[in-house]
Amino acid sequence: MRVLIVEDVTLVAERVSDLTKKYLPDCKVRISYTLEDAKYCITEEVYDLLFLDLNLNGKDGFILLKLVTSSSFQTIIITANKEKASVAFDFGVLDFISKPILEKRFKVAVDRFLNGNGTYREKLKYLTIKSKGVISLITIEDIEFIKASGNYSEIYTTNGGSFLHDKNLEKLIKILPDNFIKIHRSYIVKKTEIKKVIKHGGGKYSLELTSGKIVSLSRTMYKEFFLNNY
Repeated sequence: MRVLIVEDVTLVAERVSDLTKKYLPDCKVRISYTLEDAKYCITEEVYDLLFLDLNLNGKDGFILLKLVTSSSFQTIIITANKEKASVAFDFGVLDFISKPILEKRFKVAVDRFLNGNGTYREKLKYLTIKSKGVISLITIEDIEFIKASGNYSEIYTTNGGSFLHDKNLEKLIKILPDNFIKIHRSYIVKKTEIKKVIKHGGGKYSLELTSGKIVSLSRTMYKEFFLNNY
């Protein structure tokens, strides 16, 4: 397990590191003291857990939070600003720990990480899109369906927009809320956007969405999920 700690105050970073090693004894810990170094770490390594301070030498930690919104690892916020922490939940963070850090509260957050049942995903309101060096956010509520595009994904919204995401369907389905379902090797749809099942014969199926668009439905998913529900 790999853990990244992003904190500009050395004493706080070391305390988080010590507590992390105590309650996650087999983990590998890396500390980033700057926003720039944290960005580099995230692009170079795959992490399971991120501890993030939202104020890094006067720079806004939300920049990094937006960058990692669509990542498959979980994030725990460490901050003295509870107002900022409450806003951070919109980005799907697992928990937040107030400063000064109490060991008992730290353990609660780590236990939530270890025993999490995916409820943190239900808090996620945005997906991050990176295009030509610019980060933008898509509201998850506006997503109609997602289509595989090689190692990437094409996200289609209910207002007719389309966006290329740098993660494949397998990675996206792990972070999306439970109201999304992977219906085919090439499609993820939002359950509330499903209008009806179309049977083509010969074991071939499709779904008609509320917008009128047609997407492929696998035979396996038809039998497991749609046979008795639609």
